[in-house]
This record gives sequence, structure tokens and C-alpha cells, in this order.
Amino acid sequence: MSGERWMRHTMLAASICALLATLLAACTSPTTRSISTPTPSAPVVSGDAPVVDPDYIYDQLATMTARFQHREAGYDTGLPPLQNGHDEYADYWVAEMTRLLAGFGPSARLDPFPVAGWVDRPAQKPAANVEVTIPGVAHPEQIVIVGCHYDGEAVSTQSANDDASGCAITLGVAKALGDYWRAKHAGPARTLKFVLFDAEEQGLFGSFYYVNHTINGQLGQITAMFNEEQSGIAYPLRFLGKTSNPVLPLYAQTAPLQGNREYQDLPTHTAQQRDAITRFRSLVSGALPATFDQFRERGYTTLSYRSANGAASQPIFTRNDLRNVLVTEDDEGGSDQIPFTLAGLPCLTLSGDHDYYLPRPHAWAYPYDQAQDTLQLMNVYASGKEQKSQALVLALALPAALSAWLLQQPDVLGEATADQLPRPAIADLGPLTPGVSLAFDARPSFDPAAGKLTYDWDFGDGVKATGETTAHTYARAGTYTLTLIAHSSVGERTLRLPLAVTGSPPTYANPYINYHATGSPRPNPNVAIPTPEP
Repeated sequence: MSGERWMRHTMLAASICALLATLLAACTSPTTRSISTPTPSAPVVSGDAPVVDPDYIYDQLATMTARFQHREAGYDTGLPPLQNGHDEYADYWVAEMTRLLAGFGPSARLDPFPVAGWVDRPAQKPAANVEVTIPGVAHPEQIVIVGCHYDGEAVSTQSANDDASGCAITLGVAKALGDYWRAKHAGPARTLKFVLFDAEEQGLFGSFYYVNHTINGQLGQITAMFNEEQSGIAYPLRFLGKTSNPVLPLYAQTAPLQGNREYQDLPTHTAQQRDAITRFRSLVSGALPATFDQFRERGYTTLSYRSANGAASQPIFTRNDLRNVLVTEDDEGGSDQIPFTLAGLPCLTLSGDHDYYLPRPHAWAYPYDQAQDTLQLMNVYASGKEQKSQALVLALALPAALSAWLLQQPDVLGEATADQLPRPAIADLGPLTPGVSLAFDARPSFDPAAGKLTYDWDFGDGVKATGETTAHTYARAGTYTLTLIAHSSVGERTLRLPLAVTGSPPTYANPYINYHATGSPRPNPNVAIPTPEP
């Protein structure tokens, strides 16, 4: 979440909303690059729900922030990872995602798009969203997206809170799901996409490109979007670990049903969209007690804080503590859920403290988007010291646990019994326009029997094709059913995808299209950054 954008939204909301304008340039073809090898970790499985590993998430955050810094989108021209670790960070994340989800057919895609860069310093290369897809077993045509952004400001160092924390959380969610599916001999019912959005700090360009271009033809198949935003400075953390300071809230913001201060031009939802958003919001509320109970069942029942008389152990994850997770309609925006919300999709944004750029911030306002945003400072906010803090470990684990619980629900991602039949999947489809040659790609498909798949395509207009990739032009607008049959030595499975081919594909205006990002948000003189204790 950009500090400059947040301050500007708070003070000049009406002006921002007036800046709605044209969208980004056309799609650049996806590419690949080599990846690093991450460190293995042990599975954690408990009961009938995915279980996150709190220490794993913290340790991944520690690894990524130490090894890949100054992650400016559009400027990593082969620079060392401590000078600009943007590309290496993405490579590491893909490698770790692929390892965690081995056996479920993960496939990675690098999706470049043009960016201008910072004011007075043009970008030197395209930015790139990064996507890892896991094909669904029962409903592969339906999609769930779990995203975060991986870029930082020009002045950023580790960008630990905003938003390496969200990236570490996505890994924690993937680990929980992978461990659970293996233990239960299951897989995702729907197709799951983990996405690193790029150029968020420059104006949400990655997520708007993704919605308006990359996956535009499949927007109607998205069941839910999770945005893992800056987390860690939240429940059960108390500023400096002191009992004299209040427990900080975790914010769980869902897509609004009608316009508000951030979404003044929110399109009118269909009855189906309203129902989906309402049901998803109800699931979010139900996730809280279930997740808190899960933590307590695993032994996370108390946490040691500091009082005037020394260490003070206090109960955590109690029913009374549910009030510290604030489930509200999203009226703040400022991050990558915005284009999905404008598209009328069920969204959940999980984030911690974001008060730093307010005129009168709290004493515990955390300096995200500043050079001081490091894992060491996050620990200071949690305990007063730079060393690993249990309060921070659990504050990072909670949004991951909520996401994992929600993903398991039948109305969201769901699960299905794993078998050896092929799992067909179709790569992202952009705008579906008549008279234009459209690319169809089955390479994200997965064969559990580890053989070679063959494919039959039926485009629903009388034309058929074979092969892993193909192209087709729809002569006229209309609604068609695309059928893909994947064949293996074991058997076959069919994917049916409804397509709305139109001369006016849906596009959503980026409210920050004219935002002139400097990469150097102004520090707030009203916030005193605490000094680490020895």
C-alpha cells in the first residue's frame, strides 16, 4: 500500500476519484527465467483443516527480506539482489511455491507489462506479474486468486511489512494447503492461482493489467480474490510488547455492495454478484472463531507481554479477542483488490496497521513505504527488540490461517478427492473480442500419472481443434461454451468454460492512472520511530 497514495486518499479523496481515465497498454507475451532453490520445510497437518506453520511464515519473511532488497519495479536490469532484488525475489517465490505444491501440477507464468516508472526517472524495463496455477479437480474452469504485491518504493530497503509480509503469507497458505491435500489424498476442487502483482507502489498497475488484460476473459469464473496486504503489526501484537499499549487490530475488509468514499463509481452489481459477495462476507465472519479455536487447540493459548512488574502472560485467541479482528466493508482501497472489487467479485483484504500517513497517527503507527520498514523494526514494534518475537510470528500467521480456512470452504476453493485422471486447465484468457485471433493454451494442465497428455478442443461455434496450444477466431459476438478434453493413459477429464465474446470487453478504470509516484513518500514528522532495546 503506497504511503503517498494513502495520504492523498485521506486528504483528497474527491480529487482522486475524478482521475478515472484510460487503461494500460496491450499485453506483452509471458516469459520465464531461472529460479533459485529454497530450503525444504516439514509438513504441518492437524485434523480436518489446513494448518499454517507460524515459524515457517516468519522464516520465509526473514529469508526474503535479507536476500532481496530495493525491489523497484521496472529497474532490475540484472543488478545484484541487495541493490535491486526484484527479479530474484520473484524467482525465489516461484521456486518455493513450486516445491510446496509439488504433486498438484503447479505451473508458473511471468506476465510482463509496461510501466513508466517514477517521476523524473523512467523505468528501464517492463514490470511483471508472476502467477502460479494449480488446476482444480472438480471445477477447473472456476478460479480463486490469492495475491499480494512484491515491489517496493524507491527509498525502500527490505519492504518487510509492505508487502514482503503478504508474500510470505501466501507461501504459508500454500504450505498449509499442500500439506493438507497430501495427508487427505485430495486436491483443490477449483483452480487456484497465487499471484505476485507488480508496480503496486507506482499506481496499482499490475493488478489493473491483470484484470483488464491477462484474465479479462475469465473474470466471470473467479469465485474469490484474497489480497494479502501489509501484515504483522496487528493482533495479537501490542506496541513494544507492553501491556500498557492496546492490542492492535487485524483488518479484514470485504468487497462493498454499494459505492463508498473509495468506490464512488462502483458499478451496479447483478443479483448474482450481490449474493456471492454477501455469502463470502458471511464466511469471513465464520472464519474468525474457527481459526481462533484452531490456534488454541494447537497450544497457542497465552502470550508473554511486558508490564511494569516484568513479564506478563495473557490469554490469546479467546472468544473475547475476536473483537480485535475488524470485519468491515472495504472503504479504504489503496491496494490490489480494487480492480477485482470494481469487477463485482468477492474480495478479502487482510492487513495490519496503516495509520502512518494520517495527520494525527497513533504512537504505534508503523512506517511502511519508508526505508525503516525492516523485519528488525517489525520485531521492535512487537517486543521492543530486534530479535524474533512470538507476537510478530503469530500476527503473521493469523491472516494466513484465516485465508487457509476460507479456501477450504466448498463455496470458495473447496477440495476434491484426488485421482489419476488428468486435470485440464486453460491458461489465462484476455479480452474475448470477435474477429480477433485468440490464443488457447492447455499447458497448465496436469497429469497425475506423469504421462503425456493429448487434447481435444471444441470452441462451441462448430469449430474443433487438437493440440496443447491452438488459436481460434470467433466470427461474431455471443455466448459460447469452450470444451477442452484432456486424455491420458489412465482416462480423460473434460473442462467446460462459458465464454462471453463481445465487442466491448469489460474494462475498469484505474483511479491512480494519473498518479505521479516519486518513490519517496514523505516521512510523517508526527511519528517517533522507537529505538531498539538491547
